[in-house]
Amino acid sequence: MSEVTEMSEMPAPTERPSDYQYRLAALSGHRPAHVLACWGLTSLLTGAALHFEGDWAVPVLTWAGDADALAQAAAKALVAGTWDLENRSLQGVKTTTPSRTVANALSRAAWKASRDAAGLIANNVVQTYDLSDLSASSKSAKKQKTDIQVGAAALTLLSSKSYSAKSVRDTWSLLSAGAPEAARATAAVEIARLLDGRLAVAEAKPGLRFSASQPTPRLTSGSEKCDVHPLIDLLAFCGQLLLQPAQRPVSSGPRKVFTWVLNPVPLTITMILDLHESPPDRLPWPRWSSAILLSSQPGPAISFLGPAKEEPAAVAQGGSRD
Repeated sequence: MSEVTEMSEMPAPTERPSDYQYRLAALSGHRPAHVLACWGLTSLLTGAALHFEGDWAVPVLTWAGDADALAQAAAKALVAGTWDLENRSLQGVKTTTPSRTVANALSRAAWKASRDAAGLIANNVVQTYDLSDLSASSKSAKKQKTDIQVGAAALTLLSSKSYSAKSVRDTWSLLSAGAPEAARATAAVEIARLLDGRLAVAEAKPGLRFSASQPTPRLTSGSEKCDVHPLIDLLAFCGQLLLQPAQRPVSSGPRKVFTWVLNPVPLTITMILDLHESPPDRLPWPRWSSAILLSSQPGPAISFLGPAKEEPAAVAQGGSRD
């Protein structure tokens, strides 16, 4: 992506008279799961732009259609990108660490199916894997395996033997969606509620946990549950597919960190990602970060996003993951 050196080089998209603005009052740019969900929602709507307002960093979505059209369009795109992954883009993959041979085949298929860069970014479920991770290679070599494994991307918050396709399917089941038509109808209702400042809450087992601030203690029954927002988890899943694993190193602190900027002017998803990937020096907008942590409890390993903190301008360097 192109390097941005001056704020003047990146003009905000011109708002058309017919554009509508939607304040997503239930969300905050200070919460990493909400940021990912906002990016995911923006990516589902052609021509949409996003910015953040006020001390709470409330996301404001700009789009050409009214609320009903927005809910219907986003729901259709959400289902198209996340439904039945186990029989489409992730067919036959039941692990967070597939072999390099399998991962390469998925990568080739993603490139072949892509007609332009935006299409690849929006639909590339291969980015749930960290294809740059070489640590698994040395482990495999020690075991004298002919095929190495790739690592799981840090932002795909999966636990134990869960995997992307199953976790997404389980998240849809929290919304009682058992078929694509029902999923589109349910998603449209939930997105309309989001525009109205409301979110559905469900109790869930480990899996996609973007909306859970941290895992709950292990129960005597041997399973963990916590309150999650299924719609936020699905939108955040779409948002994390916009990012590349192991983008840029971080100089200090936890090994894996998710960072983002809170822009005060309407930016398209492409411009937001340009900022995220190649932040210019002396960026005049707030930059936040959240450590990607691993639970220390007995049982399945669960990743979660730590508390967000604002980064001083002098140390606001690096991308989303190490």
